[in-house]
Amino acid sequence: MTSTRDQRDSRHRTRSPQFEERRRQIALAAARVFATKGFTGATNRDIAAEAGISAGLIYWYYDSKEDLFEAIFDQFAPLQALRDALEEADALPVEQVLERLANGLLGAVRQPEHAAILRLGLTEAIRFPDVARHLGHLIARHPVGGLAAYFERQIAAGRIRPVDPWLAAQAFLGSVLGYAVRKHVVGHDDLQAVDDADMAATLAGLFTRGLLPSDGTEGGPDGTDR
Repeated sequence: MTSTRDQRDSRHRTRSPQFEERRRQIALAAARVFATKGFTGATNRDIAAEAGISAGLIYWYYDSKEDLFEAIFDQFAPLQALRDALEEADALPVEQVLERLANGLLGAVRQPEHAAILRLGLTEAIRFPDVARHLGHLIARHPVGGLAAYFERQIAAGRIRPVDPWLAAQAFLGSVLGYAVRKHVVGHDDLQAVDDADMAATLAGLFTRGLLPSDGTEGGPDGTDR
């Protein structure tokens, strides 16, 4: 007899485009429910009703409510913006990569549905330590981990000076997301007149100058100056 675990393993090995699209639809429905009822207040029945499916069917697509919460942030547009910015980025100047990354993140957070997801994550993390830890793991694995790996490659190529790549990634993303939260999630009046592209260029420029080797020039792949 095939166990439920075996069925789930088979399910994950044979995902079709239709399967992935239904997962995406359920995740979007869950995001709307979580935004109004919170992570702990939302039930599978609430999510299923919003998605237009039976409650039991959720478990065919997701193993748990925590798994579903993770999927929401995995599909969160700012994470995709980071992946796009770092794709084939090693051959580009570091400042250009960081500016592109900042613009991508800010452009995604400007969209109301993504600002709502970010607000959801922040609110739930403040209220519930377990959610905070879970969200922290997601951030460390995706945006911070991806940028840290990029910095590590740039250090190895001699383009930037030796720094802790994980701390550098934390510092840059913290600056960008801190501004994004204040302007697009909280809505601070003092930032509404600031142009996002100007902020992205400023942060990228300041950060890159702090990463350059001691002579102030960005080295090439062979360690020579450009």
